[in-house]
Amino acid sequence: MKLREISILDQEAIPAALEALHSKEGVLLLQMPAVFVLLAPATQKGVESLNQTKLRLPQKNYGTAIGDIQKFHALASPGSLPHELQQAEDLNRLTGAFIRFAIGRSSFNSATVRAGTHQGVLVDGPHRDLFKAVEQSFAHQADPALFCGHTFSAPLCTSANLSGDSLGSITDWDRAYRFARQRHLSLVIRCEAAQGENGSYPIFYFKDDQATIERHGPGEEAIMRRLPERLFAESLSFA
Repeated sequence: MKLREISILDQEAIPAALEALHSKEGVLLLQMPAVFVLLAPATQKGVESLNQTKLRLPQKNYGTAIGDIQKFHALASPGSLPHELQQAEDLNRLTGAFIRFAIGRSSFNSATVRAGTHQGVLVDGPHRDLFKAVEQSFAHQADPALFCGHTFSAPLCTSANLSGDSLGSITDWDRAYRFARQRHLSLVIRCEAAQGENGSYPIFYFKDDQATIERHGPGEEAIMRRLPERLFAESLSFA
C-alpha cells in the first residue's frame, strides 16, 4: 500500500483525513509538533482499527484529540474539576497537555474510559482545526457506550507505536515511516517538528479539587505556571 504524505498546512489535509477515517482502514498517522500519533473515529470500528494497528494490549485505553472545547468540558462530572476550571475556556491554560477527569461512575470502563475517567489532548492551530472537522464529521455516529452515556465524537488519539513498545513514543520521521509501512497505513499528515524537548504530552489529572501529573512530558512546567499552585499542593508535598 502506498503511503501518502501531506502537510497539515495543505488545504487538502482535512479532506484527506476525513476520507481516510471514513474508509475501511479508518486510521491515519499524524505528526504533532512533539510526537507522532494515530487518529481514528470515536466509534467501535475506530477502536477496532486502533486495536489492530497497535496490537493493543489488555487494560489500555484511548484518549481523544479535543476539537470543541465546550463539548469536552461538558463531559466532566459535577465536582470533578476545580473552580478555576469551571468554564470551558479555562481549559485553555492546559494547551499542550492531556486533561483527565471523571466523566461517570468509577465502576465504568470502556476502550476510552478507565474507572470513570477520560482524557483528551488539547492543542491549538491547524491540528485543532483538523480535530474539530473530524468531530463534526462523526457527530452522527457518536457512541454513548464509549463515554459513560455521553454523545462525544472527538477523534480517538493514541501514540503511534505498538502497544507496550519498549522504545516508547515515536518522535522521529524514520521510525514513524517504518511503523506506517509495517502497519499498512495509507496516510500520514505531517507538520513542523518542535525544536527542543519531544515526546508524549504530559497528563494532568484533576480529582477532588487537586491536580497531579500522571505522565511527565514537554511543556509541563509552563503549563503548571498557568495554573494555581494550590492545585498541586498535595502532590508537591511528597516530591
